[in-house]
Formats: sequence, C-alpha cells, structure tokens
Amino acid sequence: MTSKNKKIYVLQFKVKNCFETNLERVLDFSRRCIKDSIVCTPNLSLTGFDFHRLEEASIFSQYALERYKESIFDHTLITSVIEKIEGKFYNNIKVIQNGEILYSQSKTRAFPLNNEEEFIAQGRLEDMDFFYIDGIRCAAINCYELRFLDVWKKVQGAEMVFVLAQWDKARKKHFEVLSQSLAILNQTFVIASDWGNEGSSKGSAIISPFGRVYQDGKRGIVHQEICLDEIREMRNYLKIGLES
Repeated sequence: MTSKNKKIYVLQFKVKNCFETNLERVLDFSRRCIKDSIVCTPNLSLTGFDFHRLEEASIFSQYALERYKESIFDHTLITSVIEKIEGKFYNNIKVIQNGEILYSQSKTRAFPLNNEEEFIAQGRLEDMDFFYIDGIRCAAINCYELRFLDVWKKVQGAEMVFVLAQWDKARKKHFEVLSQSLAILNQTFVIASDWGNEGSSKGSAIISPFGRVYQDGKRGIVHQEICLDEIREMRNYLKIGLES
C-alpha cells in the first residue's frame, strides 16, 4: 500500500431525464479536479433506472464511455452504466484511468422492490475482484449489494471501497449505518456516492477506517484528502487479521 495522500471527490447530483445533460455535468466536474484524484459518481448517473429506455441507455452509455476515455487522463473516474451484452442488459461499474477502462464489474444483486430482475441481468459474485488505483487496493459495491454479507467478504482487505448507489430516502439510515459499519469492520475507507434527487437518501460520504464520517448532503459534492497511512495504523492497532 502506498503511503501518500489521495484526494477524493464524491458527486451527489440530481440525475436528469436528459442523458447528455448528465454526461456533460460529470465531464465538466472531472475537468476541474486536481491531478491524481479519484472521482466517484452515483449509480447510473447518466441514464437512471428507466427500464423502458434500456436500449437507448445502453447505446448512450457506449458513447459516454468513449467520451470518458478521451477526457480522463490525469485522474480516475468510478461510475456505472447500462451495457447490453449478448442480448441482456447489465448494470456495470466502470473504473476509467489514463484513457482506458481499468476495471469492469456487473451488479450481482437485483433490487426486489422495483422488480429489477425482470429487466437487468445479474453478474456472478465470483467475478467480483479487487482493482488497483496508483497502487491502492480497491473494491466496488453496487447499491443493493451493500446489504449482503457475502459481498462484504469479497471486498475484505481492500484499502478503499467505493459504493455507487441510488438509495431511497425512507431507508437513509440503513445506507449510512451500513456504509459506516463496512468501513469499521474492514478497517478501510468507504467512498459512498448517492443521488441528489427528491426521494433519494442523499447519503453520500467519505468514511475513514476509524469510522469518521465526512458528509455534506446539500452542496452536491463531498471531497476530502485522505491519508492512506490511517489504514495501516488502524489495522496494526486493532488486529483483526488485516494487519500488514
């Protein structure tokens, strides 16, 4: 694990019906971020969850990914898009750096309250893996997956865990408690990004391995320079099998 600090930006904005507007907002913000920083967007921040526009969403997502690859060079973008693969639609997390897609991961758990399984195919848990950003061991969780213990076990050992969500306001406390618990249990930084729309929890946060929460649900962005040494210090102080 590297010992340098890392600047993190968490976006929390209202996802519009216009795909192009959402894309330009992410691109505009990314251009203004400092070099070597990490930007995390909410879940499906380009197209939202309109199951009746999945074909349109998948086509636009491919266009957007090319735009991202043209623009993302001196920092890292973590986002999710609708992709059509062999006739099925997937909700896929993408990690983009240096003009390339560094990592891709399909959502493995369908949200039952909106019958998501009828529209979105699910990935396999065994395909979920770690990825590395500037030597930092990272993992990602897609929204509803945050509720599953087997997913927590898959990300154990990561130094940063990114949670991309569109979480309901009625269960805001669940999102906050689960995200903080994940950081404490795994002694890791949790970077959680949620929608800013009406009815959403607006629970975006950066949470330290000690459980400190940096949160601002009104400004549309949470940003923090994190000290990666805090991970090693916490794991060596309270030994639970993750110490180095």
